[in-house]
Amino acid sequence: MATRGSRSEKVRRIFQQFDFNRDGGLNRDEMAALVVAVNPRVKFSDEQISAILDEVFRTYSEFIDGETGLTYDGLLRTYDDGAGDVDRDFEALGLELKPDDDNEVTSSLALEEASTSSVMERASSAGPPQNRRTAAWAASPNHGIIFDDTWKLVDDLEILIKRLKAKQTKDGKTKGENFDAYSDPGWSRELGPSSELDKRIVWEENSHDYALFVKELGSLRSRADGSRSREEAFDGHMALGRVLYDQQLFKESLVCFKRACELQPTDVRPHFRAGNCYYVIGRHSEAKSEFISALDAAEAGDAHCDLASALHAIGDDENAIKEFQKAIDLKPGHVDALYNLGGLYMDMGRYQRASEVYTRVLGVWPNHWRAQLNKAVSLLGAGETEEAKKALKEALKMTNRIELYDAIGHLKQLHKKKLKGNGSGKGNGDDSFIIVESLKFKTVGDKTTLRQELATALDIRTFQRTTRLIRCDVELLKKEMNENETPLTYSGNGFPEKSIRKASLEGVLRRLLGFLKPETFVGAVKAINLKILTVLDESESGRVDLGMFFAMIAPICGGTPEKRKRVAFDSLLWRPVNDHGVNGQIRKIDALRYIKLLRAIYIPSQGASELLEIHRDPDNSTISFTEFLALFDDPDWGFGIMSTLMKLETTDRNRHGKHSCAVCRYPIIGSRFKEMKSQFSLCGQCYSEGKVPPSFKQDEYQFKEYAKESEAVKDKCMWFSLHPAKSSSGTTTTTTTATTTTTTSGTNL
Repeated sequence: MATRGSRSEKVRRIFQQFDFNRDGGLNRDEMAALVVAVNPRVKFSDEQISAILDEVFRTYSEFIDGETGLTYDGLLRTYDDGAGDVDRDFEALGLELKPDDDNEVTSSLALEEASTSSVMERASSAGPPQNRRTAAWAASPNHGIIFDDTWKLVDDLEILIKRLKAKQTKDGKTKGENFDAYSDPGWSRELGPSSELDKRIVWEENSHDYALFVKELGSLRSRADGSRSREEAFDGHMALGRVLYDQQLFKESLVCFKRACELQPTDVRPHFRAGNCYYVIGRHSEAKSEFISALDAAEAGDAHCDLASALHAIGDDENAIKEFQKAIDLKPGHVDALYNLGGLYMDMGRYQRASEVYTRVLGVWPNHWRAQLNKAVSLLGAGETEEAKKALKEALKMTNRIELYDAIGHLKQLHKKKLKGNGSGKGNGDDSFIIVESLKFKTVGDKTTLRQELATALDIRTFQRTTRLIRCDVELLKKEMNENETPLTYSGNGFPEKSIRKASLEGVLRRLLGFLKPETFVGAVKAINLKILTVLDESESGRVDLGMFFAMIAPICGGTPEKRKRVAFDSLLWRPVNDHGVNGQIRKIDALRYIKLLRAIYIPSQGASELLEIHRDPDNSTISFTEFLALFDDPDWGFGIMSTLMKLETTDRNRHGKHSCAVCRYPIIGSRFKEMKSQFSLCGQCYSEGKVPPSFKQDEYQFKEYAKESEAVKDKCMWFSLHPAKSSSGTTTTTTTATTTTTTSGTNL
């Protein structure tokens, strides 16, 4: 195990190597040279280098000397935060440490002769934490050691483990064996990195040495329990447990994690760790129980938020408020819960409460322009006109996005509707729409998208926006496969895979989505995990087949449809199960499995049962790219929804003049769906949800889709030419409708 001291020295040597002018700092040119040198296989563009440097100098601004650049402490912090691998970079640069550079001087003979009292004495005289031995996880800012006294416990425990290992090795009792199938369950990987267990260690638990080790370990646990606070005791037991786990002393590790569960029952980490221990030692029922407890704790805040949203959707607003409040009580800075609660109050017409909640959102996230805009709207609804104007000005300062002007128009529409409804006591939106069953929605023309098909495509489009994968050029996936090596692993099915831990996959995503801000990247990873990884890692092994993952995201990345499909095919070719694309073909059964998974992820509403038939082909036949395209593009059994998705990508910024949706009242952006009998228009979202204005209740609705306003004009002219006898009355009717629309929408903009 590497020492913290040698690690710091490695960083110092790297720093000195690139501090060309010896001014004690790394300027942008020197940092650029460092980045290029430690990534010899990557061809960076000038734009990429500039973006990397911008991120480093912005994130570690507190370590930037205005004249010289990033200090040594700043570089050390970047490595501590996981921005780079010290050992890998040190090796890539061809540097070496001198024997006297390492601060670790403990000999195995001294360990064999050390008594418990001398161990404690040595610990009390140890240097500061940064000079002590540590695993990579211990220095993690999120999941590592917090209290100084915990470092002392870890130091003492590592000495005890080394002594036990030295004695059992001397007596021939400790055995190490290659155990490729052995792996740590993946639950805890989401909580931070942990050492890979490449070699199984078999400890002789019946020996006198082991009994003495357990007794001395008990003393360390007692010291942890005697800490000054409950938090420090928790920190101590978690650290002891992780060191023991890394050394495959699972039963002893389990004792520490269970004690940590007692100290902080609602913390996710000890339950995950205890579950891992139970799993490894074969006590699967107990492992399942701990994992469920961990899941309950992990979802304590987000689960309430999702439940509240569901309650609001079915109209149970009062209970929805209670659930949102539970999420906020558990985590006062829960931005999602606060923001959605504000929206709920807005929908209920409780504008004053909504403005207060949006103020809390801005307290946590000051540049949240949507919260600032909604605050302005809610203040206006509450009758505080002057305060609303101030809030709106602040929103305009934050962003000049078109959505801001759409929201202003929407507000004016609602205001006008409210004025119209004053006489009847309505106007609060309670009767703004009715939902019609899908069979009553008919389409006019073969270019009009079906309602359910649009709903599916809109859901995928939302996922694209959340993850920003549409901004990731699909060619980057091929670059990732060609330039970065992925080791082969065996999952027990007899076939090798290029799979990686979910924690490592996050690093891959960081390279693909390097343009995202940290908080946006976290949201993207969360969305990918929920929608894609939960399906790909159905066995919950904690590992993901990288080739299959690339094939899953290729259809929604940036690029032409042809490129996306080609990269999806190449990703399957890259997988060992397809013999790395011998003769440029893949196994048909693997292509069918890919299509099934693709549909399960992006079209879950249609279920997986319909796809079972395609998996009954037992042969090992292979297919070419052309044959793969036939499977992929099949509208019933493949991913034919991609054509609708591409339409959304190219038209969902199109605006339709002054047309507004008859249900939500927003200016229509994207495709406009016009009901041909009653002549009202819907936006894509309301159309996909089956919403229509209650004043146009009909037995059947016929909609025609207009991607651009020019198409509607062209269609109107064609109608006149085909119906000359009705042109007079038709003109009058059409003009009246157009005038009404113009008047209504004119107020908007």
